[in-house]
Formats: sequence, structure tokens, C-alpha cells
Amino acid sequence: MIQCRPIIWLVLVFVLGILCGSLAIHMLCMYRFESILSGRAQAREETIVNRLERKLDLDTRQEEQVKAIVHKTQEEIKAVRNQIRPQTEAIIEKAQGEIRAILTPDQVKKYEQIIAARKENLRKRGF
Repeated sequence: MIQCRPIIWLVLVFVLGILCGSLAIHMLCMYRFESILSGRAQAREETIVNRLERKLDLDTRQEEQVKAIVHKTQEEIKAVRNQIRPQTEAIIEKAQGEIRAILTPDQVKKYEQIIAARKENLRKRGF
């Protein structure tokens, strides 16, 4: 048993290293994903351009052209989102009303808090 202890400690340290590394990668991916989806156009554009520059080995002129194209595209997407926003909000409001209808009064209170927190989170992110 005494001879096994160093091996057990080594395996434990190795497993903890894997877990810590996995957690760090997960947090980084979630941060990047959130930045991209949160409406922060600058972060989204930089991520796209950096990925293309890295994978395609773009020269300076190409990188500037890609930046301009990506920026123009993001502005077009933003315009489309603004056009459909009233429709999507109406669909969400309708679904929320349907959910409220099946909840108990206590559940409705909690549900309203969830909705308020979601709206506050969206407001902070600029939506």
C-alpha cells in the first residue's frame, strides 16, 4: 500500500490538472460565445477577422479588406435584426402569456422575476 501512494498522488494530480484545464477552456469558450452573441459587434468582428487571418494567412491588404467586408455584413445583419425585433418580441410575449396561464400564483411571481432578470441582462448587453 505504501508503494502505491506516490502513484495515487500522481494520478490525482494528473486528474485535477485535466479538470482545471477543462474548466478554464470551458470558461474561455463561454466568454467568447457570449461576446459573439451578445451584440458586441466589435468583439464579433474581431473574432471573425482574427480566425480568418490565422487560418488563411492573410496579408495586410487582405486583412483590411476582410475587416471592411465583415463590418459591412454585421451592419446589414443588425439592420435585419432591428426590422424583425418587434415580431420576435411579440412572439416571446405571447409565449410568456401562455406560460403564465398555466402557472400557480406563486409560480407566476417567480416567473415574473425570471423575465425581469432576462430583460435586465439583455438591457445590459445592449439589446
